[in-house]
Amino acid sequence: MSKKFIGVIAAMLSAVLMLSACQFGDPTQGTDIDAETLKAMKVNPELVKNKVKATIELDDGDEIKLELYPDLAPETVQNFVELAEDGFYDGTIFHRVIEDFMIQGGGYDENLKKQNTNTVKGEFSENGFENTLSHIRGIISMARAQDVNSATSQFFIVQQNADYLDGKYAAFGRVTEGMDVVDKIASVRTGSVAAQGMEDVPVDPIVIRSITIDNGSSSKSDKDSKSDKMTPKPSKKPTASPGTSPSSSPAAGSEIDEDTLRRILGGDDSSSSSSSRSSSSGSSASSSNSANTSGENEPIARGNLNSSRGNGSF
Repeated sequence: MSKKFIGVIAAMLSAVLMLSACQFGDPTQGTDIDAETLKAMKVNPELVKNKVKATIELDDGDEIKLELYPDLAPETVQNFVELAEDGFYDGTIFHRVIEDFMIQGGGYDENLKKQNTNTVKGEFSENGFENTLSHIRGIISMARAQDVNSATSQFFIVQQNADYLDGKYAAFGRVTEGMDVVDKIASVRTGSVAAQGMEDVPVDPIVIRSITIDNGSSSKSDKDSKSDKMTPKPSKKPTASPGTSPSSSPAAGSEIDEDTLRRILGGDDSSSSSSSRSSSSGSSASSSNSANTSGENEPIARGNLNSSRGNGSF
């Protein structure tokens, strides 16, 4: 067989492959997500082509860049974007950090005062909404209480793959730059705040300076400096009267009861769960507060709710 003939056959095969690609389409075409990552995300490529860019800037200057998917979780993305543009996240903290699991923020200020806002529909399969985005490393998702529609402003970024959360939480985007910052946050020293029954709280506050959406609007001060001809967006603050919860769910803003917590963690002995949260200094949150009174204290890590770096109450 001549080299010329082999060359012709090779050219024909190449042409056939090119035609096949054109006919059936490249699943990554139209998106800058590589094929391997797209496969791990377990999502329809068409639903992640439309992106909203966002940047989380911390007080120390570190940044986490995100892309959000409005075609995948439209109400969740809209809620996040409006809160960011209203300046809601400015000055909030990452208040719950568990290494090799996730970092959670967007609901408390440096003094651990909860920042209330309205609830948003839970866009995930267990709530009857198709959302297949898997909770792999780098995915951003909404925290919530037990009620499936109790998410408000708090979000978490997955540090290590946690696909057991799939279908239970509204994943709505991913980190494109800054996973080194996520890793750094996840490794900080944490402890418990006995007075509030909160666990895995960074000892030194990790403050979010702003969250900027791609149109450049990130805070109320930025918006105030723009033309007053712009029509202001309605506030995302709750309409509930002072002292009442903006959520329609009685579970939102309250702790998970001990029996439910044991079922989630797969444990049988509430005393062992409580003692595992005892501080090295001899003080700890009481058993009635052991499930974190923040309300949106989920997601819960498999096996152990607590960070291995917890160094006691403070």
